[in-house]
Amino acid sequence: MSEEINRRVDKRINQQEALKLSIIFSSENPGLLGKTLKGSTIDISASGLQITLGTALPPDSTIDMSITLKDDPEKYFLSGKVRWCRNAEDEEGMYHVGIVLQDLINTETDYKRWRKSFKQ
Repeated sequence: MSEEINRRVDKRINQQEALKLSIIFSSENPGLLGKTLKGSTIDISASGLQITLGTALPPDSTIDMSITLKDDPEKYFLSGKVRWCRNAEDEEGMYHVGIVLQDLINTETDYKRWRKSFKQ
C-alpha cells in the first residue's frame, strides 16, 4: 500500500459518493464495452480515483469512460489506466479499483475540467 501512496502526484480527497461509470472503450476487456457500472468513490484526486465496483477491471488495462458522480450533475468523459483491482474485504462481491487518469492528445476529454474540479 505504501508504494501506491508514494506514486500519488495530487492530494486525495476522501469523498464517498455514488458513482455511475459507463465503459466506452476497454483495451483488455471488450466484454465491458457499453456497460454501465454502479459503485461509489472512496477517494478522488485531480489525477485519479479509487472506487468500489461490483465488477473487476483488469489491472494495466486502459479504459475510456463516462463518469457521473451523484452530487455533480456534470458527466466527465475520461481515459484512465487501471493500476490495481482487488477484492473489497468489507463488501462481498465488490472490488476496490485504482484508476490513474490520462490526458489524450488526439481525443477530446474532460481531463482538464476534472483536474480543475478536484485540484487542491
